[in-house]
Amino acid sequence: MPTAVPPPVPHSDSDEFPISAIAVDVAWLSNDENVWFVTAQGVMGYFEPRNPWGSTVITPGPGITGNANSLVAWPGHGTWTFLAAENGSSFVKCADSQYQVYPLSGTTDCRALALGKNREGRTRIVAPLTSGQLAFIESGGSISNSTFYSDDLYGVAIAPLQQGRYWLTSPRGKALLDYDVSTGTFGAPIGLGFEPRDVAISPAGDVVWIATTGNVILKYTVPGGTLTRIDTPSPANHMLATADGTLWFVSTTGNAVGYVLPDTNRAATIPTGQGSRPSGLTVSGDSRLWVALSGQRSLRRVSRHRLAVVSGDGQKTTVGKPFRKPFEVKATLLDNTPVGGQKIEFSVAEGSGVFENGEHTETKHTGTEGDRLGIATSSRLTPLKEGPCPVTARWTETDAVASFTRLTVGPRPGTADRVRYVSGAGQSVPAGKSFEHPMKVIAEDAQGNPVEGAEVTFKVRGENGEYMATFPGGTDTAQVTSGSDGTAESPVLTAGDSPGGFAVEVWADETFMSLLLRQNIH
Repeated sequence: MPTAVPPPVPHSDSDEFPISAIAVDVAWLSNDENVWFVTAQGVMGYFEPRNPWGSTVITPGPGITGNANSLVAWPGHGTWTFLAAENGSSFVKCADSQYQVYPLSGTTDCRALALGKNREGRTRIVAPLTSGQLAFIESGGSISNSTFYSDDLYGVAIAPLQQGRYWLTSPRGKALLDYDVSTGTFGAPIGLGFEPRDVAISPAGDVVWIATTGNVILKYTVPGGTLTRIDTPSPANHMLATADGTLWFVSTTGNAVGYVLPDTNRAATIPTGQGSRPSGLTVSGDSRLWVALSGQRSLRRVSRHRLAVVSGDGQKTTVGKPFRKPFEVKATLLDNTPVGGQKIEFSVAEGSGVFENGEHTETKHTGTEGDRLGIATSSRLTPLKEGPCPVTARWTETDAVASFTRLTVGPRPGTADRVRYVSGAGQSVPAGKSFEHPMKVIAEDAQGNPVEGAEVTFKVRGENGEYMATFPGGTDTAQVTSGSDGTAESPVLTAGDSPGGFAVEVWADETFMSLLLRQNIH
């Protein structure tokens, strides 16, 4: 019985979508255009990557128990997994919200599934068994086996253009080997020097990628028979080679999605967050990459394009007062090549703020030359309400998103209540000389927020009717308007002819609180 998770409105900008399951693998099914997932207990479900999106878990009937590791989507024939249990193993199919079980004789395990061709050119599921055989599942559910290989089998990869040749890994044998469908025989093992696990292959079948138990991926070039070592920050789990030649992999221990770009031998990673544990990945029909996060019960959509925050995050302001700086992002490809002339939409939640166009969204373009190549800059944003004020930048031609999440908006300042001392008191100069530093204060409201536009008065207090210092023009009083941060600085103060100490009184607007700043003439 399917159980649905109602979609929220609308989806957040993190490109992360919750599902009610801890998925260990995912697969794209072209029939319904959904991302299917399977749990470690063999429970299957699907995610609908549309607007509004949805997620459904299909509850299995009684007796379907065991441990699952992988999932394969077979167009026209549902999704399949393998369940290993103490009392026997089985292949399990889910189609039309119903489960079907196809038991195997004996106890064995299977860590990977793939679609390949049989000798007559018909599609079937290929399953390497730890017992050292391949199991073949035909469309009607019949199961047959290959001859035994001399060691265990683990991973399987079959190129779309060469579905009659299967590539396999043998952990105990520390080897990569192939299986020829036309002859029904295993090829000679290729020694790796590492214990292999999962395996992936390029669409053309010319490059095979092998994950190992360590922080190493091996790249085997089929035509030349060469092996290349690629170091990774953490062990790779499931792997996928996409049509553009990029290898993708996930790392549950490293909490990251990794990739190796075409014609390079260097791995890079995209962090998915502490405890996220990415466990499987697939590509949807629109060429988007989807990753299962087993630590967060969610799927993440990973962009092949990058949009990074350059500047503007972490600012503070008050209601009705624009942030001091605009927001800047940089659009690049995965290899950090900047991309110019791209539309970037900056947005804030409606009612939370407006850009200089008077709207909560605006579109800018990335620069096309020099140090502005790939960089888009928003206008200044004026917040309309107190609290967090996240701003999103979206690369409209792709699925890349960047977020400014550390923006805070304080309440609208009240009228000035007091001035707070900053600097400039306690100076001493010779008679007739100007004091070196201005006196600096901040006008604040009753809550301690800086007040812009307050009239701050600096007044020299005389003794016996004489003023011991003056401001420009020979006056004893100066008035200054506080700036955007509430700051007010006095004009130049010049000492008189008589030595001694005196005070300058400072207050804002018509407040009843003032400061006395002492100065000295020697």
